[in-house]
Amino acid sequence: MSGLRDGLLRFLRVPPEPHVPAGDGGPVRVFRAGRRYFQYRLVLWIFQQLGALAGLAGSVFGLSMLARDVGGSTGILLLRGVESLAVVGFLAQIPLTLAMLRLDYDLRWYIVTDRSLRIREGIVTVKEKTMTFANVQNITVKQGPLQRLLGIADVEVRTAGGGGGEGKKQGVGESLSEAYFHGVDNAEEIRDVVRDRVRRFRDSGLGDPDDSPALPLAEAAEVDGSLVAAARELLAEARALRGAVAGARPGGDPAARAL
Repeated sequence: MSGLRDGLLRFLRVPPEPHVPAGDGGPVRVFRAGRRYFQYRLVLWIFQQLGALAGLAGSVFGLSMLARDVGGSTGILLLRGVESLAVVGFLAQIPLTLAMLRLDYDLRWYIVTDRSLRIREGIVTVKEKTMTFANVQNITVKQGPLQRLLGIADVEVRTAGGGGGEGKKQGVGESLSEAYFHGVDNAEEIRDVVRDRVRRFRDSGLGDPDDSPALPLAEAAEVDGSLVAAARELLAEARALRGAVAGARPGGDPAARAL
């Protein structure tokens, strides 16, 4: 399996590990899918293989019935050849799809910094999504019946502007404003970590001038009065300094000194 794994990675040109998104130097958390997530995907794969096997058996049976009605050895040989190719193709795809299933499990990255999160998943179609915590609105833990049985769940992170089915290009039921930690066995921990990072990120901007609260009317009037008094003192000092400078000049105008 290791040789098949390396060959698939080279053939599919799967990129290396994702870079850590920009942060402020805080702790970086890297989460991975739970072990039972592979079992979950394996169960789904087995059902898919059983469905394909049933379809193959039906096709072979239909070709066998058709071969009885086809005259001549050439037609019969052609139908037998099609049956053989179908069986060989089915058997050949089993180790290939199983290896890709394992790679899809191993190469899932869920990275959380103090400013954003980055999710990388996929083998044939590699999807990498980065979300800043500035627009995160909802963090939800989702769990289906089979996931509940296996003790895994999905953590959904949704940002603003997710209505109206925007950007359904990322997969069925997933838009550009959604990010999923699929198949994790510590969903509550991930939810709490992301929620805490979002809170810290937003609290760090409370010192901005635009976010400072307005003063009550009485305090504002008191501040304005003190500013006016200070301005008058500065004006008086400026006039006195100008008069002193004018009086010190040779032949200074007394009128100028009086100003």
